[in-house]
Amino acid sequence: MSEIREDYLPGCGYKIYQDPAEFTFTTDSVFLAHFPHLANKAKALELGCGTGAVSFYLAARGAAEVTGLDVNPRMVELFNRSAEANGIFWQEDAQSACLKRAGLTETGCAACTEGAQGTSPMGKENSCCNKTVAAKTSLPDKPKVRAVEWDIKEIKNFCPTESFDLVAANPPYRNSGHERTVGTSACHEKTAVLEDFFAAASYALHSRGRFALVQIPERFMESMELAIKYNLQPKKLQWVHASVDKPAWIFLLEMIKNGSYGLEVLPPLVMYNGDGTLTEQAKKQMEKE
Repeated sequence: MSEIREDYLPGCGYKIYQDPAEFTFTTDSVFLAHFPHLANKAKALELGCGTGAVSFYLAARGAAEVTGLDVNPRMVELFNRSAEANGIFWQEDAQSACLKRAGLTETGCAACTEGAQGTSPMGKENSCCNKTVAAKTSLPDKPKVRAVEWDIKEIKNFCPTESFDLVAANPPYRNSGHERTVGTSACHEKTAVLEDFFAAASYALHSRGRFALVQIPERFMESMELAIKYNLQPKKLQWVHASVDKPAWIFLLEMIKNGSYGLEVLPPLVMYNGDGTLTEQAKKQMEKE
């Protein structure tokens, strides 16, 4: 196991722990996190969260709750370690998880009453509560952020449908070709394909909720087809270029579940000047909170 690296996210100051032997976050994550509209006190979900750069940026932007899902236990461990170090980690208790699965907020579910065993979103068996929930207390202003080891293909076993206001994803870019030796599953479709991300987002989002995606140009038409298939109407698009004379290397796409027609194409985002320095446009993205 390699030595853990302690980094800071530019623009928001959150600490993030990363393992150089795994895939570490890039500017793609920074651009993705700042791209979608984020409702005040939104409840957000990151699919394939890695060490959580996108999730932490969403928390810094004002999301009330952010949950990251990843099948890699090492990434989940580092994500939650970072959340704890930043003072924003939260872990749902068995009672809250049981009530959420039942769609309740103040009274126990049938499984609780009957003394049945439940499985929490943390993937562990817990004894459900058999009592009513205590009176509501005011929530702190600080965001709540956590990661859960979970397969996005099993999203229906994680949460009820229409549970989130925003879903963000930086899925693996490659479905073929030479495989990287570092961060293989983050870059290549080893555990989930692009359609799995669209299906999970459509299930998890409220009607009119937003799905934000970053992908490579080769998969643009596939992404558009999947968006229509899963009732995720493309609403905002931006191409990202390394320099003004280079073709786009990624695109950012924001979709709205059950949205109406109407796509806004933003001016291209150019990363570097001719001398290799960051453009003012890129600096503004990197420095955003």
